[in-house]
Amino acid sequence: MIIELTDLSKAYKKKTALWPVNICIEKGECVVLCGGNGAGKSTLIKLLTGVEKPSKGKAAFHSKQKKGFAYMPDQMNFPPELTPIEILQYYGQLLNKGKGSIKAVLEKVGLWEKRNQRVGGFSKGMSQRLNLAQCLLADTDIYILDEPTNGLDPFWVIQLKEIIKQLKIRNKTVIVSSHIMRDAIEIADKVLILFNGKVKSYGTLNKIYEEYKCGSLEEVFLFIHKSEQQNKSEEA
Repeated sequence: MIIELTDLSKAYKKKTALWPVNICIEKGECVVLCGGNGAGKSTLIKLLTGVEKPSKGKAAFHSKQKKGFAYMPDQMNFPPELTPIEILQYYGQLLNKGKGSIKAVLEKVGLWEKRNQRVGGFSKGMSQRLNLAQCLLADTDIYILDEPTNGLDPFWVIQLKEIIKQLKIRNKTVIVSSHIMRDAIEIADKVLILFNGKVKSYGTLNKIYEEYKCGSLEEVFLFIHKSEQQNKSEEA
């Protein structure tokens, strides 16, 4: 076990954004957080990364590395006047990474030829790939990616999934937030389904399918949505 979440929750004044989460994540697993808008995915990511503090509970990381995790936020606003090479050189100094590591990650995300261009002229997809590059530069045990496919074209969505698979081969742990069911099916060892801030299921796809007597994640989400709507109607 490399990550242990114990009663991890978050409330803002009178609104609960995330109800208590109790799960364990094993080393080398890819766990995909699934759910629609407002499901609690981003809140959970913020608690995991320390961007926000939990109202209750805790997230324990059992990595032996000083730099416990690398983080790719859903959006990174890089200074527009800087170039990819300048930005990664800055991160490289913080992470004690040299020119070879910087070149390798820029090549991996297809930006080595654009390394001297100002990022102010980058498309959304190019900026997202640079965001991925800064995350990959940290050679650590745990990678946390918040909606990493946002803005990527189909080719780079495929490449991203391949990068995640390569990380898993190296026994790295990857946590991915996504509202796209196909992403979970293709890369996840386990799926955490969130709905209105509550954990509805956690485990392998087969376990979840068996639990809900469904044959796909889409069917599971429809089942959960209908159940929640029915509960609301009964309470009203």
